[in-house]
Amino acid sequence: MIRSSRNAHLLSSSLKSLAAFTRSQSTAAAATTSNRSIFNAAAAAGPLRPTISPFTRRCYASGTTSASASASAAAASRDRRSRKILAYLTAVVFAMVGCTYAAVPLYRRFCQATGYGGTVQRRESVEEKIARHSRDGTTTSRELVVQFNADVADGMPWKFTPTQREVRVKPGESALAFYTAENRSSAPITGISTYNVTPMKAAIYFNKIQCFCFEEQRLLPGEQIDMPVFFYIDPEFETDPKMDGINNIMLSYTFFKVGEE
Repeated sequence: MIRSSRNAHLLSSSLKSLAAFTRSQSTAAAATTSNRSIFNAAAAAGPLRPTISPFTRRCYASGTTSASASASAAAASRDRRSRKILAYLTAVVFAMVGCTYAAVPLYRRFCQATGYGGTVQRRESVEEKIARHSRDGTTTSRELVVQFNADVADGMPWKFTPTQREVRVKPGESALAFYTAENRSSAPITGISTYNVTPMKAAIYFNKIQCFCFEEQRLLPGEQIDMPVFFYIDPEFETDPKMDGINNIMLSYTFFKVGEE
């Protein structure tokens, strides 16, 4: 009797355990089915996208606009600076070209006004001096040696030489000399010359009657010309104590290129 009661108790416990296991399996299956439904719904809905608030969007748009405006302003500033530099360089180039063309006539006027570089100052014309000394019957006995020199500036493809190295003349006399210029380039070139007299203190007595200085000379390729210099030594040279010991005078010319075709 006691054994039968124990068996009934064991059977009842087993049935309860089986019922509990069945319920747990049912719950797990239901959870799995629910999870699969959620996954399928998510897959059908497409990939998840982050949600951006309107404030965040405004901030991003404002930052992008500000960066773009800063870049545009910097580019505009660089462009203005480049234009200013270009305008400055262009002005410098034109100024240099203008100074090149104006240098010779300005130098001529300056030297004639001041006597700088041994250039003769024009206070009295040569004809007036010759006429005056002829009326006075001025005579001289001192002999001077006038030497000639020729140079060309850098970039001037000319051969420029004096035809004679020197002439001997007395104060109160006139003399004629020649220079020769030859264009050794393959293009026509226009040149202009400046001159000076040394010693500088003797320049006031050296008068050019005819000269090619400060006048444009145009030579074709291979062309050669002779250019005269007709000058007169003032007889007052002999009576000026400052001229004591000066027996040689140097006349120098330098040719510059002012145009090329």
